[in-house]
Amino acid sequence: MLVDKGLGPDEPPELWNLTRPRVIQGIHRAYLAIGCDLVTTNTFGANRLRLKERRLHAEVATINRTAVHLARRACSPRHFVAGGVGPTGRFDRGRHSGSPAEIRSAFQEQIAHLSEAGIDLILVETMTHLAEARMALEAAQACPPVPAAVSLVFFAQRGDFRTLDGASPAEAVRELSTAQEEGCNCVDVEVAVEVLRQMREATGLPLIAQPNAGLPERRGKRWIYPFGPEALARSMPSMLASRPAILGGCCGTTPAHLQACMQAAR
Repeated sequence: MLVDKGLGPDEPPELWNLTRPRVIQGIHRAYLAIGCDLVTTNTFGANRLRLKERRLHAEVATINRTAVHLARRACSPRHFVAGGVGPTGRFDRGRHSGSPAEIRSAFQEQIAHLSEAGIDLILVETMTHLAEARMALEAAQACPPVPAAVSLVFFAQRGDFRTLDGASPAEAVRELSTAQEEGCNCVDVEVAVEVLRQMREATGLPLIAQPNAGLPERRGKRWIYPFGPEALARSMPSMLASRPAILGGCCGTTPAHLQACMQAAR
């Protein structure tokens, strides 16, 4: 959605909370207008370690708090706001730089600002390593009473789906069993269906699923997502079989995608 609005390839999306707030608020409203109950703040990479790479680490508080205010102002009293907390980047490509204390501190700082600004849910999302997800969850649990959900990315490995550090869906559920909700995001819809099934077999906890609109394909200078709204909506019966408490979309899912999914879920 941000790319369609003009976000450049090297431009940090989180900065738009400060420089283009009307665009951010407009995107929230577009999803709410078609019936979504919950929106996520534009804070995926708004932790100190990620922002430091763009020389924006002095703006951690301002970026996170402004993002919450923008989302909240787009909402009516019946809507919910999740504070998006993505990876620090210190586990990327098999690289683990930075101490666990430094990583936890970055999560704690971001989550504290999101919580104090008035979110309803902490959404730890797109975690590729169970170890980092655990650190983020520990930070979230230090900021009660806001509940926390943890969403992981799974990859095909050894005939199963696993995180990059080798955890299966069932193992992830057991390891993160103190989260209020668990699930997957930023995966192809077929992966999401199978991961949810395995998680449901291992836990009675609420589950969350946010599949992509298919795996992106590079066409010229753009990434195109192959699943249109109707194609994504056809996965809803299989997804609902695992009784997710929250069902949404990740990369490539526009308001039209989620509207079609809601219609299919009725």
